[in-house]
Amino acid sequence: MLKKFLLFIQALLNPAVPSRLKYEIGICVLYFISPIDFVPDFIPFSGRADDLVVLLWGIKRIYDVIKLHRQHMQAKKAASTP
Repeated sequence: MLKKFLLFIQALLNPAVPSRLKYEIGICVLYFISPIDFVPDFIPFSGRADDLVVLLWGIKRIYDVIKLHRQHMQAKKAASTP
């Protein structure tokens, strides 16, 4: 688990990963921990649905960041191999 977390941190620090993806992950985390929602949580079903949508969107963005990081590292490794 720690190894995956460190890979994610490396991916966030990689300049080849677009800043937009990094900002989207940050916004997703802030929205998820914020007590203010677009749809209040006390409304049955739809109250939690917006949190679920934002959570799934953030997880997809995390996978996108890691995928771009791995592609960049593979291209860098291939370029350095004679």
